[in-house]
Amino acid sequence: MERYAGALEEAADGARQQERHYQLLSALQSLVKELPSSFQQRLSYTTLSDLALALLDGTVFEIVQGLLEIQHLTEKSLYNQRLRLQNEHRGCGAPDPRGTAGNGPQDRPGARPEGG
Repeated sequence: MERYAGALEEAADGARQQERHYQLLSALQSLVKELPSSFQQRLSYTTLSDLALALLDGTVFEIVQGLLEIQHLTEKSLYNQRLRLQNEHRGCGAPDPRGTAGNGPQDRPGARPEGG
């Protein structure tokens, strides 16, 4: 009996996936119709169907999510680097001819004056 129930569930999942594939394929075909005809000719039914299957897989979304996380980390790092450089430039004024200004621990952003 369990085997029969499992088979029915698999069939239902397959039908849902096929319906979703059809919906994605229809949406892709609608998007292609908005393209210039030279591009439309290059996108065959098979290509669009394969693209719809790739979207169903979920791998594409995992890749995009990973790239989004990388982008956020990069932006945060660049923002912090920008703030650090701005603080260094504000604190330096004229550059020290010996090239040592801004290298001490007191010159780091957030450093406290000695004795305080």
